[in-house]
Amino acid sequence: MMPDRRRLRVSVFIWMALTIAFAVLAAGCITSVEPRSVPSGASPDPTATPAPIQFATGTPGTPNDEFAHDARLEWWYYSGHLDSESGREFGFHFVVFKALGGTGEPNLVAQLGLLDVETGEHFELYRARAGFTGDVDEDGPMTVDIDDWTYTVFATAGSHGFNAANDTEAGLSLQLESTTPAMLHNKIGWLPTETGATYYYSRPRQSAVGELTLGGETFKVTGTAWFDHQWGDFFVLGKPAGWQWFALHLDDGASLMITESRGIDGEVAETYGTYMSPSGEVRSLRQEADGIRLASEGEWTSPVTGATYPSGWALEIDSLGLDLTIVPVVSDQEVTLGLPASSAYWEGKASIGGSQNGEPVSGNAYVELSGYADPDPVPWLQR
Repeated sequence: MMPDRRRLRVSVFIWMALTIAFAVLAAGCITSVEPRSVPSGASPDPTATPAPIQFATGTPGTPNDEFAHDARLEWWYYSGHLDSESGREFGFHFVVFKALGGTGEPNLVAQLGLLDVETGEHFELYRARAGFTGDVDEDGPMTVDIDDWTYTVFATAGSHGFNAANDTEAGLSLQLESTTPAMLHNKIGWLPTETGATYYYSRPRQSAVGELTLGGETFKVTGTAWFDHQWGDFFVLGKPAGWQWFALHLDDGASLMITESRGIDGEVAETYGTYMSPSGEVRSLRQEADGIRLASEGEWTSPVTGATYPSGWALEIDSLGLDLTIVPVVSDQEVTLGLPASSAYWEGKASIGGSQNGEPVSGNAYVELSGYADPDPVPWLQR
């Protein structure tokens, strides 16, 4: 069957919440080849000293950085691989974005993407809300409402859940429990960039149990998810700035994150990563020191946004003895709903093949491609 795409539009509380929350593009008539200017306030001077990331310990009053922060931008991000009881394969991604609006109040956007591997169909849904609503207890849980969806971070570190299953055509509800320690990126979970600094950690393997609905049919599903959490006073500027991000689950139990980031001029600024061994040991990776080489092997152009994305990659990491090929399961896994057109991105399930130290290796991956869609022109500046 030819791959199909289903874009499920749903009611939202207020479209202005989206515009405010993600109006991160510099004002002006910008073409896709012009460098972005960095908004004021992006980089503290001098750079603030990061506080250590802390997680729930079970002791009342202990800080828990899995909860929300007073930051310009924050997101809780999940992607993963699910199987039904009959062995039918699915991919998913679920994200909650929180961004401060012009009044200083947080606004929320949540997105859900579902891939049916058997049919090649990709579904996407979203919800948005002005204001941060829900119950947030000092010791947990943190429960957030985004319209009729619910997202929960429980008091136990690495225990999360969401319910985005209120549509008859497509939906997902999952309970997620970490099976590995947290992975702090850049060793301490802090990344200073030219557009501001961000805290960043992952829980690279979470067991996932729940129910998935597609086409009115409901499946009980289990699988493995990857969780990312970022927050800080930083900006996502859009094309030509952006990134290629890879979350790899290798079949030997190892987990690997690789990011290639582009600066405001569209050139690659850095390539870095974090590797967690099957036993849970974490290692920070840098391009030159570890011999990271990433090359795209094809491209795909969206019929919806006109954006052209890399598609298919070769990844080598000398220090790990890795020589991998990463192939999208379906070409069209673009996410377009709930954000301005210029903030569309590709978030897709992929397969892994190759070798490590000369031995065959395989696995599953999720790939995110950001900063490939052209910004909308500002009409009054074109007159």
